[in-house]
Amino acid sequence: MKKAPRRLQIIVAVLGVMVNLPAARFGSSLLWNWIHLRVWGGPYFHYGYLTNALLWLLVSATGISLAAMAMWKSNAYDIFPVLSVIVGLICTFALPNVAPRLDLAEATTKLLGHADHSLSDWDELHGRFPSDERELREALALRPLSEPAIFFRDGKSISYDVRVVTNAVAPTFEPLPSNPGTIVYAVNSNYKEYWLVITTLQSPVAGPVAVHHIAGEYDPGEILIMNRKHHNPGDGYQPFIE
Repeated sequence: MKKAPRRLQIIVAVLGVMVNLPAARFGSSLLWNWIHLRVWGGPYFHYGYLTNALLWLLVSATGISLAAMAMWKSNAYDIFPVLSVIVGLICTFALPNVAPRLDLAEATTKLLGHADHSLSDWDELHGRFPSDERELREALALRPLSEPAIFFRDGKSISYDVRVVTNAVAPTFEPLPSNPGTIVYAVNSNYKEYWLVITTLQSPVAGPVAVHHIAGEYDPGEILIMNRKHHNPGDGYQPFIE
């Protein structure tokens, strides 16, 4: 079988290195996050940083090694640079769907949606929304307050919390709670309308506490606000985020 021209081998190998670099950078960033947690601590979003770091570094190293062999050894198999490109392309297509920031945004949005659903159930039962912190904690007891934690500090889970603002006419963002996973519940004077926001981390590791934004984008993303009014007979259905 005739070998491909040496120049073509090198061109394909260089392409293989290039398409594997994003996976290598991603794995390195996850490894850095893991090291940061071990050295400096602080709040963080629960994620398999080390496991995923090693996986992505191993896969990208395999692709880059195949390319390097093709570049430095003239008698290397023609398939090596091609395999390098294939590995890199697979990583390139997979990367947009695997990142701690994406998981953080999805998990935080789900918590807020569960709180909204639980408060709607309370309204159906009581004809109004909770009027104080005791009632709010009762309404949210099962979900989301009893759901598995997603935020940790020094290996210990950070419990979900609530903050109540009464006589509200709009959602409240300040003062910002000190912990992620805090639901800020602003309810109007007759307890027939509320606004919900939830705190999260601006970055999965070493990020400051922030109010959760739509899709997890902070600049120029909009704050995700759940607004619901008392359900009167005949009112249309207001959907939930699940």
